[in-house]
Amino acid sequence: MELSSVISKVQKLLSLANSSNANEAATAAALANKLIDQYRLSSADYTVGETEVDPLIEDNDYIYETGRIVPWKSSLVLVLAKHYGCAVYNSAYYPNGRKASRYKLVGRASDIEITKYMFNWLMLECQRLSENEARGKGRVFASSYCQGFVSGIRQQLSKSRQEAKENASQISIVKIDSRESEATESMSGSGADSRSGSGSGYWSGSGSMSWYRSMSWYRSMSGSRSWAMSRSGESK
Repeated sequence: MELSSVISKVQKLLSLANSSNANEAATAAALANKLIDQYRLSSADYTVGETEVDPLIEDNDYIYETGRIVPWKSSLVLVLAKHYGCAVYNSAYYPNGRKASRYKLVGRASDIEITKYMFNWLMLECQRLSENEARGKGRVFASSYCQGFVSGIRQQLSKSRQEAKENASQISIVKIDSRESEATESMSGSGADSRSGSGSGYWSGSGSMSWYRSMSWYRSMSGSRSWAMSRSGESK
């Protein structure tokens, strides 16, 4: 099956989801992920001679651009990048002398496309639901709601992944599980950090860092420590 066919099926599934709360959105994401993981696991063994059908690339576009990093959006990027085998780096630039960030992905072309699609859908879902659930309750509540949304997504994706692996070959499981580390190694070797500008950083989806300027610790919803940009005053 082609990736475009999988994305089309996912689009139809998510368009019918019509989530009314964060739990329903997470369940819909897990159902979509089941289709995606079946595709990724079944295609992991495809090679042409010694050439990978789906080689590692550095995406020319970006998954998230902002002048002021929003913590839950940053967390969502990292959760999805890790889950779908991509590494992330922040390509900072300075329009009109003010710093702006562009989160960019390194990974298999198919994994990058999937990560970006799921991020865009989940980001809009979180914003839509938080506007209803957190209206009039203040910025702190809204921020907590959105972080809880991301935590629920992470848990459902992890559960869905384990279910998908039950019917997959050991070889395909090993290949899929190694994609994040391969992407991180490729990013390190490509010099992505040297092109990111002062104050930028790059990190894998698991939160490991290779550049330390303008960063601060925060504890992720899963309880493990991750890195985040220090300028994160907005809640949504």
